Amino acid sequence: MRRPSAAEASIVVVDNKGRERVQRVEYIVTDVRGETVYVTAEGLAYARDSLARKSRFDLIDEFARLPDVLADPDIVVYDYASPDDTLIYYKRIYLRSGHEYELVAAVVKLRQGVKFLYNFHSQESGKVKGAREAETIAVWYIAPGKRLREFGL
Repeated sequence: MRRPSAAEASIVVVDNKGRERVQRVEYIVTDVRGETVYVTAEGLAYARDSLARKSRFDLIDEFARLPDVLADPDIVVYDYASPDDTLIYYKRIYLRSGHEYELVAAVVKLRQGVKFLYNFHSQESGKVKGAREAETIAVWYIAPGKRLREFGL
């Protein structure tokens, strides 16, 4: 993880409706394949609001671990619902508040060559999104020593 340079302080993100939005970069993570992922203030705020609506304040407390989820995930898959522009980085982390391991997901969008954090949440099933439709899920990365069946694939 690193702080953005002056030239990287903001990025232009195309939203789901095709509108361009300028977002302020909080920090930059080099992911498991050496690609740059921008974590913006707006992305963090969206994830925080999403978790707060679900009363998952324990996960909000885990935001500091987000760079590790991106840089050292257990598995990364293309979102089966939008495989052209969405990757989901999964990592099983220990939640201090609940004294248990939980699978978390960092949703990363790729728009106009820019990868940026879109959301962060728990995968309460313990399986990747769409595991029932496993034949339609493409794996982008799996960590050494991990097996597809650990994630419902």
